[in-house]
Amino acid sequence: MIRLNQPFSDIRLAHPWVDGAMLEANDAANATAQDLVSVDGTMLGSGILDTRDPLAAWRRFSWAEGVAFDENYIAQTLQESFGRRPDEPCLRLVNSDADYLPGLIVDQYYDLLVVQAENAAIDGQLKFIVEVLKESFKPQEIVLLNDSPSRQNFGLSCYRATASGNNLKGRWIEIDELAYRLDLLNPDKAGYFLDQREQQALVGSLCDGRSVLDGFAHSGGFAMQAIRSGAESAVAVESNELFAKGLGATVQKNGLPIEVLHTTVETVFERCDPGAFDAIILDPPASEQYDIHGLASLHQKAFQILPTGGLLATYCRDTSVGAAEFDQMVSAAAALSGREGRIFARISQPFDFPVLLNLPESRRLKGLILQVE
Repeated sequence: MIRLNQPFSDIRLAHPWVDGAMLEANDAANATAQDLVSVDGTMLGSGILDTRDPLAAWRRFSWAEGVAFDENYIAQTLQESFGRRPDEPCLRLVNSDADYLPGLIVDQYYDLLVVQAENAAIDGQLKFIVEVLKESFKPQEIVLLNDSPSRQNFGLSCYRATASGNNLKGRWIEIDELAYRLDLLNPDKAGYFLDQREQQALVGSLCDGRSVLDGFAHSGGFAMQAIRSGAESAVAVESNELFAKGLGATVQKNGLPIEVLHTTVETVFERCDPGAFDAIILDPPASEQYDIHGLASLHQKAFQILPTGGLLATYCRDTSVGAAEFDQMVSAAAALSGREGRIFARISQPFDFPVLLNLPESRRLKGLILQVE
């Protein structure tokens, strides 16, 4: 059992992440389940203690007291997570803390499962987790996508491998009647972001007759859905050379008239005249370049390009930028550009990427779809 070192508000206590500076000194081992109590002795639940975790030293997985993070708990919680998902071929099956398995990500692409073990507690149970997945889904293969640099904080190796040890060749898969290349063992291939599937279809449906710029194209879903929905033209911009080559092959595979550019969206903005595009899609990666200040500059340029009636679909994946802060940034960028925007939709994550009410950090994706005036 571990204790907080000072009193905190009820709202703060409800947050499932606790920083190490909030804890009394203790000799509990890292990567173990520990009960947490407040200074007045109130039980705050069971969580994983690991002072090496850059997110939080203690991450709650249950409000109950004395819950062991063992095979019984993991098996039951996995089945509960699977039961909350719809019967679809491509989706996220486990979304870390939001499914009460902090540090575990499981994605499904038809008969392939992709597992990420992001901390030592999950990594220690990885063999058992793989066995549960095999029994539950009978997949052709399970890919262990454990190459995130964050694993090094826990002294864990970074690697990509199959659970069977066999090689896995790249393949084409179909998502919403479009072909995408999936090469999970190759870090130089773009893959597919499952959390944007619904958005690609929605934004594409709004692009009939428009000239579209997909500013961070990645696997090309936005541009391809736009063309399928009747867009007059589409330009897909990708700054990563290898991703751009892969995107060219994807566009060709789908037989769609999309221009693929290996450059940056900023370069495109600098070279094009106002009104060159009447639909712009911005889905930048979470990075230092696109912190809140970088995003503000990017959006000002987009507002300067779009004509009256233009469409802006914009997204943010940075967990340090909250939804309200993102909205305010976009609003300020419009004002500084002398523009206004009519909000068509405020965007959050799809159903298979759940968000906990008391863990705003679990809402990684947020966005806006605007008509620019």
